[in-house]
Amino acid sequence: MAREADNRAMRDSTEQFNAHADKYATSEVHRFGASLPILLEYAAPVGTDVALDVATGTGNTALALAPYVAEVTGVDLAEKMLAHGAARAQEEGLTNARFVLGSAEQLPFPDAAFTLVTSRHAPHHFRQVDRFLAEVFRVLKPGGRFVLADQISPDAQIKPWLDRFHITRDPSHFTQRTVAEWRELTAAAGFQWEQDTLVPYRMDFAWWTQQSGCSPEAVQSLRDQMAALPDQQRGQIAAEFDGNGTLVAHTDYMLVVRLEKPSA
Repeated sequence: MAREADNRAMRDSTEQFNAHADKYATSEVHRFGASLPILLEYAAPVGTDVALDVATGTGNTALALAPYVAEVTGVDLAEKMLAHGAARAQEEGLTNARFVLGSAEQLPFPDAAFTLVTSRHAPHHFRQVDRFLAEVFRVLKPGGRFVLADQISPDAQIKPWLDRFHITRDPSHFTQRTVAEWRELTAAAGFQWEQDTLVPYRMDFAWWTQQSGCSPEAVQSLRDQMAALPDQQRGQIAAEFDGNGTLVAHTDYMLVVRLEKPSA
C-alpha cells in the first residue's frame, strides 16, 4: 500500500509540473532567485567537474552550472519541464548540458559517476527523502560535493501548519523539513555538513497562487488558514497584509547547504 501511495504521489507531482511547465520556464523566482548565486558559490564548480542537477525542472540550476563544468546532466520526472531545459541549452549554445528523464529516488546513473551534485527548490516534494539522499551519495564520487537548496520550516511547531498551507496551494508538496531534520537526515546518509545559510524569499500571494494554478476555492482556503494563524507564527513567516487585512505576501526561508562525501 505504501508503494502504491508513493507511485500515485509521483504521478500526481509529474502531472502538476507538466501542466505548469511554461510558467516555471519563465519564472524569475526559479531562474534568478537569491538561492542560486549562493548555491554556485558553495558548489565552487571547476572545469573538470562532471555535475548532476536532481529534479532540475526547466534546467535553471543545470544551465547556470554548464559554463563552469566539463558536463552537466539535469534529471527530472516531468518531460515538459525537461523539454524547456533542453531548448534553452540549445538556444544558448550550451553543448555540455543534457537532460534525462528519471526519479530523484532512483537515479538512472552508475555509482560514483559525478563530482558535483545539486538539487534546488525540489526536495520538499520528495516523499522518500532518505532514498534520495542515499542515491545522491551513491552516484557521487568520494570527496565530491553536494549542494542542496530547499525551503524549510522555521521550527517543528509551525511545520504542520506550513505543510497544510503549501499542500492547499500545490498538492505535490510533501513536507518542509526543519534545518535540524536536514542535519539528521544528511548525517544518516553519510554526508559531512560543511557550510550553510538561510535565504529569505518573499512570495507575493497573487503570483504564488497563480504559479501553481490555484482554484478560487484554494485561494480562499489559503486566506482563511492565514487568518487563523496566531500573530507569533505569522511573524515567523513574515506574513504581510494590506490596509484591509488582505494577505499580500509571506516569506519562505531557503536553506542552502554544502555537503561532502568523505574521501575514505
